[in-house]
This record gives sequence, structure tokens and C-alpha cells, in this order.
Amino acid sequence: MVYVTDVEAAGDKVEAVTFPEADEVVNHYPIVAVKDSSHADLAQQWIDLVLGDGQKVLADAGFGPPAS
Repeated sequence: MVYVTDVEAAGDKVEAVTFPEADEVVNHYPIVAVKDSSHADLAQQWIDLVLGDGQKVLADAGFGPPAS
């Protein structure tokens, strides 16, 4: 078993097989700036990119939208 994003990245080399239970599996990828970062401004810019315009790139790779 692999993630949908891995299947999409493999292209025609693999075939996806779906099953209903897969919808119950949710992975969380937290993103946060480290409190005492010496580059807090860059960290926030990265977070803004990932949660903003970066969502299209992530969606194109097969990732779902961030949890609210």
C-alpha cells in the first residue's frame, strides 16, 4: 500500500486500486514557525506560501486541502 501521491508520481508504472476504507485514513502534516527562530520572517513567508499559492502545487501532486 502506498499513498495516492506516490501512485500519481509513478505515472503509468503502477495502477491504483481503491477501496472504501482508504477514505478513513487521514495524515496530518503540521507546519509551524519555531518560536525562537533567527529567521522568523522567512519561516512565516514559507508557511504563507505553503498554505497559499503552494496549495495548487500540492493539489497537483495529489495532496488534499489543509484541515481547518
